[in-house]
Amino acid sequence: MSTRRRTATALWRLLFIAGVAVAALATWAQEARAELRLAVIDMRRALADTEDGLRMKSRLQELVDTRGTEFDNKEKSVAASKAELERLAKDGKTPEAELRKKYAALEKSALELQAAGAAMRREIAQRENDLMVPILTKLNQLVRGLAAKEGYDVVLNREAAPYFRSDLDVTDRVIQLYNAQTPAADDKDAPKDAPKTAPKTSTPKTSTPKTSAAKDAPKDAPKKDAAKKDAAKTEAPKPIEANPSPKAATPK
Repeated sequence: MSTRRRTATALWRLLFIAGVAVAALATWAQEARAELRLAVIDMRRALADTEDGLRMKSRLQELVDTRGTEFDNKEKSVAASKAELERLAKDGKTPEAELRKKYAALEKSALELQAAGAAMRREIAQRENDLMVPILTKLNQLVRGLAAKEGYDVVLNREAAPYFRSDLDVTDRVIQLYNAQTPAADDKDAPKDAPKTAPKTSTPKTSTPKTSAAKDAPKDAPKKDAAKKDAAKTEAPKPIEANPSPKAATPK
């Protein structure tokens, strides 16, 4: 066999092996694609629509309203002090030393107001984090449990999936599972000074039954009673008069 023929034979063998490998790889990729199960969840909506998420939103809004009102009152006070200082400076009757003192106090109040705003934002962010982390932890546990039960290989967050079929979305199922495992709101969530009122019970009105004797009494009974009373008055015995004491015999 010539060298040229041996080279051609070896080349054909390499091409055959490469073809078989490509076919096997394509078949494996197709089977892997067919067996891979995907699901998608909108974690942002799941966090907001669970019962704990709704309670978290309500508590955060209450905190924001309270701290916002406090900050607004401080801001109005600083603005009023500034307006008063400008009026005094324009009037020209206040000594310069007193104006400098008032300006220093106003500057201090403005710095305190700025610090109060930063502290308010930190408090709200910390409160949101404290309420949100337990909910996200529980949601992740439910997603893993659902994936193991349904045989999902990958569960993607909706933000990482520009497109997906609607039947791959498991957000509603996870929300239902979460709410099913969430107990009712504890009494500690209610105000401490809320009075505990017992349910009102309506007592039935009882009417005294009329005796049959009263129904069967003859109509002329009152007349007979009146006649008896008159007879008693006429037949009443006269009072007995006391006997006069005997006259004492006077000696002659």
